[in-house]
Amino acid sequence: MLQRFDHRGGHLSLLCLVWAIVCLPNLGAPSLWDVDEGNNSEAAYEMRESGMFIVPTFDYEMRVDKPALLYWLQVAAYSQFGVNEFSARLPSALAALCAIFLTYELGRRTFGSAAGLISGLILTSAALFCASARFANPDALLDAFTLLTLFVFWRGYRANGPLPFASAGAISGLGMLAKGPVGLVLPCAVSILFLAWQRQLWRLFDRRLIWGVLTFILVAAPWYTWVGIETKGEWLAGFFWKHNVGRALSVMENHRGLFFYYAIVILVGFAPWSVFFAPATWNALTDARAAAGGRERDAVRFLVCWILVYVAFFTLVQTKLPNYILPIYPAVALLTGRAIDRWRAGLAPLPAWMMPVSLTCLGLVGIGVSAGLLIAAGILPPSVPTHRQLPALGTLAVIGTLPVLAAISGALFLRRDSRNAALGAIVCGCVLFTAALATFGPVAVDRYKAPKALSAALPGDEVSRDVRIGAYEYFQPSLVFYCHREVTRISKEADARLFLQGPLPAYLFLPADVWESFRTGSPAREVARHHDLYDGCDIVLITNE
Repeated sequence: MLQRFDHRGGHLSLLCLVWAIVCLPNLGAPSLWDVDEGNNSEAAYEMRESGMFIVPTFDYEMRVDKPALLYWLQVAAYSQFGVNEFSARLPSALAALCAIFLTYELGRRTFGSAAGLISGLILTSAALFCASARFANPDALLDAFTLLTLFVFWRGYRANGPLPFASAGAISGLGMLAKGPVGLVLPCAVSILFLAWQRQLWRLFDRRLIWGVLTFILVAAPWYTWVGIETKGEWLAGFFWKHNVGRALSVMENHRGLFFYYAIVILVGFAPWSVFFAPATWNALTDARAAAGGRERDAVRFLVCWILVYVAFFTLVQTKLPNYILPIYPAVALLTGRAIDRWRAGLAPLPAWMMPVSLTCLGLVGIGVSAGLLIAAGILPPSVPTHRQLPALGTLAVIGTLPVLAAISGALFLRRDSRNAALGAIVCGCVLFTAALATFGPVAVDRYKAPKALSAALPGDEVSRDVRIGAYEYFQPSLVFYCHREVTRISKEADARLFLQGPLPAYLFLPADVWESFRTGSPAREVARHHDLYDGCDIVLITNE
């Protein structure tokens, strides 16, 4: 499998092809996922329509959740491909491709071209990384800039010359524009921990560090300064205090988790490749503790520091979300790819039980996914409540056979002592498995989401004439994106009735059970209804027209 593409151009072409297979099909087919995609995509739309590229807004009010880089890239995509879901997600997909190429290059420079290629393939088909490439939020951008910052640092470190402070500072500035202080603080922490382990902290005491500070300021400071001036400091206070310090010190939006939260996240999010964590950990611990120096030992230590810093930091942070540790996925992919390549080449003796157990777990992943899809569809017990069932997922259960077939094929090739063939079967099975789930899963679920379907029932001229749109006891951010105008959020029944009694045409989204009690004495009529995945009930669109 590897010999045919055994040069840099061939490797990069293969990685690009696999990225296209995994990340591009049906990229724009599902409607926006709430809440993040709805918020981000609408903020970019409002930025484009207003021509104001400094202060982000959502539903025509200031939005302090994220910096502006993602919005700028989405605006550029809207200009080329129209205002749609594909354009909103395209920056994430392209950032993922950059991360794949950088992972390959880092692996090539440290562990050899084969290990770099395997690592790139692993990263591309890891579940959470693939999801980030298909999701309109800043995580894929932050992942790419974090990886590039640490790649530049590693290249400078291995050259035994001055550390590349200037370029690392500029790239960290882009990370700051993508998601905030984590784009600077955590890559710096990884570098410091690694240099401390290597007993080379003295390399930081270099007057050239000032160039890194200056390039960071030149890239990040202009926009932060401008948005602070435009909002009299309100945006800066909301972003830094609420969405950075606040998330670190307290649980926001009920996103909590125990101390082992991220261990579970890595196991699930890195599937199906997490079944090979045992050989990856075995190799990493053995080589990181080696007394003798060398490029590979230093590289393993660097990757271990990378993982430890992010997991430790976000374990201490009180608000927890799976995507917070996405920047460690390239490091995990490199350690896993190195272990598999060394096993393939017979360079790393493993306990006899380790690879058979890993293949068994790969088969169990497929069985577990099939069972989960059938349970979600209401076909297998224990069935979910009827209003939460997603019958369309039942037909996708066959996708779970791909890891099973990969595991069986890999085991058969191992019995013949053909490790290259076994690796080829495993890679093909894992890539096709992730690609199939990513391509067909979101489309199957999309039919159970209400915002786009109900917004399509609005009159075709609602944007051009004076029509009011509101939401009572129901709201999803993507409603604003699909209505292309302000959606008034109403919390009281009296205000909702008053909203419909005005002289202007008015349309109101509300739950079906609320509509049943609301319709008494109301001049409104029902326009459309649709089941909503998020609330698990029918949502109704009514109007006074």
